[in-house]
Amino acid sequence: MFEKRLAEIKARKLEIRKLLEGTEPVDMDKLEEELRALETEEQEIERRRQMAQRIQAGQAPEVRTVASLKVEVPEKRVVDKYDTVEYRQAFMDYVLRGAKSDVLEFRADQTTGVGDIGAVIPTTILNRIVEKMREYGQIWNRVTQTGVQGGVQIPVSSAKPRATWVAAGQMAEKQKKEVSGTIMFGYHKLQVRVGVELVAGTVALPVFEATVSDNIAEAMVVALDEAIISGSGSGEPLGIVNHTNIPAAQVVEVTKDEFGKYKTWASLMGKVPRRYRSGAALIMNDADWNTYIVGMVDNNGQPVARTTYGLDGTIQERFLGREVIPVEEYLPSVDVAQAGDVVAILVRLRDYMVNSNMAITYRRYFDENTDEWISKATMIADGKLADPNGVVLIKLKG
Repeated sequence: MFEKRLAEIKARKLEIRKLLEGTEPVDMDKLEEELRALETEEQEIERRRQMAQRIQAGQAPEVRTVASLKVEVPEKRVVDKYDTVEYRQAFMDYVLRGAKSDVLEFRADQTTGVGDIGAVIPTTILNRIVEKMREYGQIWNRVTQTGVQGGVQIPVSSAKPRATWVAAGQMAEKQKKEVSGTIMFGYHKLQVRVGVELVAGTVALPVFEATVSDNIAEAMVVALDEAIISGSGSGEPLGIVNHTNIPAAQVVEVTKDEFGKYKTWASLMGKVPRRYRSGAALIMNDADWNTYIVGMVDNNGQPVARTTYGLDGTIQERFLGREVIPVEEYLPSVDVAQAGDVVAILVRLRDYMVNSNMAITYRRYFDENTDEWISKATMIADGKLADPNGVVLIKLKG
């Protein structure tokens, strides 16, 4: 009897194996449950058969059954308290109606006192803001973004380790990166007036979160892009055009007539050191791009500027093999610029660092002077050029 059932179990297990190794879709959960039941039954039959053999031989053991207690260990899960539905709903109520809840967490930033305490923005909205900022920002999404503590000096390396050929059995000499200086980030507040002109009684949570994230992201990207290019460094990041440590040979002046000539730009492109050319982009005023560069030809009459369109409709502009980023407000046009103004930049944007913990807070308060409710989001950030050696500033010559 035992042998017959064991043979049936063995045969069925072989069938299950063939099903798993085949290409036809199977119910994995059902097969796993059946296989577990077959293995349990097989063990029980083997045990019964061994006991029957011992009884037949006069060696039946004493059988005792001891009930075992299974201790249930609760599963530990890390829950983001800023991403719960309760917190998100409480935040929406605070934004739309000013209703403060015990669920919300309020905190002050590093540069303000108790009066400027703001509510921590939910993780869902914060993630959308980060995604939208990358989508909107022509400059922002190309720079290096860090999250180090403000006030800490970071060494800036002036050389990279070099690989050397060595004979068998020998070791390469240990190289140490040469440090030429440090960079230190401060605390600058970037504030955005948030528009919440929504119907407070009927708006749904997803619509609210999408509206607020779009509002904050678009405004912050505009301010960050402008600061990266032309920030003064006082109360805001230090822009590329205002850095004083760019090599003097890479600060070039051109006249308005020279600006529209192929020979001038071929020379300017050569000012970028070769090791910095990969990834370098040309930033200039949009009016100058369309007036002076588009349509420019080389000495053989071949166009040197290219405008192509991606499958998603995005415009990709290139000039002499370099990516072009036309801007409207961050750099003046050569037609209206004053002598000494920067009218174009050649830069590898990843050499610029923006430091922020992206911990955006939201504050809603009543302005007694204007008799209106004010809603604003605040982010702490700073930015500096980490490596100025690959930058070429093009200024208008008087």
